[in-house]
Amino acid sequence: MKSIIQMGFLATALIASAMLTSCKKDNTSDTNDQPGDPVNITLQVYQKEVVDSANQFAIELFKPILADVGETKNVMISPFSITSALSMTLNGAADKTFDDIRIALGMNGKTLDEINDTYLKLMTEMVPVDKRVVVEIANSVWVEKRLAVKPPFITALQTWYKSESRSIDVADPQAVATVNGWIADKTHNKITNMLDRLDPDLAMLLINAVYFNGKWRYQFKKTETKEEPFFVSPTAPKTVPMMHQKANMKVVQTNNAAIVEIPYGQGNYTMVVVLPNENMTTNEVATSLNAAQWREWMELLNRNTHEVNLSLPRFKYEFKRLLNDDLTAQGMGIAFTDKANFSNISDQGLMINRVLHQTFIETNEEGSEAAAATVAEMGITSVEPTQPVTVTINRPFLYFIRETSTGTVLFMGRVSDPTMN
Repeated sequence: MKSIIQMGFLATALIASAMLTSCKKDNTSDTNDQPGDPVNITLQVYQKEVVDSANQFAIELFKPILADVGETKNVMISPFSITSALSMTLNGAADKTFDDIRIALGMNGKTLDEINDTYLKLMTEMVPVDKRVVVEIANSVWVEKRLAVKPPFITALQTWYKSESRSIDVADPQAVATVNGWIADKTHNKITNMLDRLDPDLAMLLINAVYFNGKWRYQFKKTETKEEPFFVSPTAPKTVPMMHQKANMKVVQTNNAAIVEIPYGQGNYTMVVVLPNENMTTNEVATSLNAAQWREWMELLNRNTHEVNLSLPRFKYEFKRLLNDDLTAQGMGIAFTDKANFSNISDQGLMINRVLHQTFIETNEEGSEAAAATVAEMGITSVEPTQPVTVTINRPFLYFIRETSTGTVLFMGRVSDPTMN
């Protein structure tokens, strides 16, 4: 396959917890002025370690999902949304169940207060950090009327996750529509009809929702978008709307991929695009990815800014997945069995029935709009170039949307076919 691509990008985005009381920024300020520089969000050492652990958890969760769905499918998860929901469940877990969830999250050695405090810090400070980027985070806990829940658990979620408590009746025929309506509202109708049913033994729903709308720092001109080939496989190009721009960006070539970081707004949020070399697949690049390599990529990007001729396809799609098997493989299988111990929620025996995750993304000339929701359903047991660098994203690529000063990854995904919705 012939390609003009010399560099690629990985879109980082770590997304958030769905709460009934949302974290929203004030959008009344003027956004027509020129963007400034990124604002630093200062984290304590333990908070930075929690973020690093969450990113590592996300990478290890992402890789087998990519392999499972195959090379031809578009994929997207929100690490921030998933880890926020699981951290809420952690507040109700005890003994081995608590230990296994904490270890699965990569946070062994961190106290519950340190984990909770980190998510409160991120929710509070990532939302208003860039007035050109809309970030909204919401969490909620829905308690089935038969469950005798312990007040300290609800208080912890309200204090640390700004979560509002609601009651739910599994026998109410409108219950599913009510929950789906809440999720749709918090994600600006990007995540709809997430739940298809409620189990008869439902005890509680813990929901995390995140919405992201970022304008590119350097927007693509619509007049320069052209129909061009995107190689879904080396011999099977599809014609897609390809956007073009020339701007100074962070870009680097590694031994297996080209990486370019595309900033939104003032630069606190970026999309990191990772384009595998022509002889490699996205799965092969992802397989070798770990937390150490991710940190190395970010350090390399910080040292390499060049003028870039960037070509990037428009893309828009949804992704939905039941995460039970994926989380079991990560080591928290006990939480899905009748041996689970969630005694900090209730004296009644509880387990996680299922963890549902759904995401949406649209990227065009103006920027990116993305959303994610995670539902944890609880049930009752029994070398520098001298010339501009050309980057043409015309084959499958990975992307990550991240907040740069904290390192928090809101979203990560793969585009195999930009024409698939």
